[in-house]
Parts: sequence; C-alpha cells; structure tokens
Amino acid sequence: MDKLRLVNMASDLMLKQVYSDLEIDVLLKNLEDGSFGIILTHLDDRYEYGNNALRIYDWQSESKIMKTFEYMKEVIAGERLITNE
Repeated sequence: MDKLRLVNMASDLMLKQVYSDLEIDVLLKNLEDGSFGIILTHLDDRYEYGNNALRIYDWQSESKIMKTFEYMKEVIAGERLITNE
C-alpha cells in the first residue's frame, strides 16, 4: 500500500486517540529495509504483560491492512481488547 495512504490512516487513528479515554500509543515507524509501519499499543492491566500491540506494514496486502485498521479503531473506541485471533 502507498505510504501516503498509510500516513492518512495513521492520522485518523491519532485523531481518535486524542478523544479516547484509553491509554493508547500510535507510532509511525520507518524500518531499516525501507518499509513503513503503524504500531498501535494499548496499555491495560487486563493484558498479561500490561499491554498489547497491533501492526500494519506497507508490504502487507490491502485486505490485511484494512482488517487491522478496523480492528485498531475498535480498540481505540474501547469496543474490544487486542487478542491473538
């Protein structure tokens, strides 16, 4: 997926983060190999180690990216926790 589109998606997540009552980190990452990613970390005591993360990378399929993006929005909204589904 185009990096600009991913940046727009990250901006959307960050706007939602600002209005969320949850402890959420949204990180943009340029990797050594030239790929680009978005990492969403949710900090919550219900996780075994106090946090869990979802990741999107530009080399993933568009369907995988969109599925994870929707999942991220649900986590930010407090509708679900991150699980190993």
